[in-house]
Amino acid sequence: MTPETVTLFLAMLAVLAAGLVVAIVISWGLGDRFGLLAQLRPVALELATAVAVTATVGSLYLSEGAGYVPCRLCWVQRAFMYPAAVLLVAALVTKLRWPAMIAGALAAVGFPIAVFHRFDQAAGGIGSFCELDNPCSSRWVEHFGFVTIPTMAAAGFAAVVALVAIWLEPGAEPDLIEPGMAARPRTHRS
Repeated sequence: MTPETVTLFLAMLAVLAAGLVVAIVISWGLGDRFGLLAQLRPVALELATAVAVTATVGSLYLSEGAGYVPCRLCWVQRAFMYPAAVLLVAALVTKLRWPAMIAGALAAVGFPIAVFHRFDQAAGGIGSFCELDNPCSSRWVEHFGFVTIPTMAAAGFAAVVALVAIWLEPGAEPDLIEPGMAARPRTHRS
């Protein structure tokens, strides 16, 4: 596959993730009137993990496979997404809440950095964060007239935050009871 094909696929995933985030925010605003949050809750951790791992693998492909040189802001975003992916895999395997909480916090910090990076691209380089030979305003990728690498990162961060929030929502997780077993009281999970 060519880098153009891979980046187009990643751009489509980013648009899908952004659309999902918008739908989630609207659902929260409407009190989940249409049941979207309830439908997502059982798979929210899996989806958040898939988004973070895809973003990590995608960014590694862009630098190692396609040969795009990450700028400083790209490295900062990677510093938040990569550990979030590892923590979400750990949360998925263990079903512990704390790794997902930390991953959500990392994504929440990475999101505004990605938004700023995209703004820097649109403004033609307003900050002095990057090297002259590798400016943060460079656009290695652009699809649909607006999806660049920081746009994809922002969509990934936003999706991770929203999906982790759904999974961690207090009182939303049903007790897991096998048929024929009596309900047991909830205990504190770490």
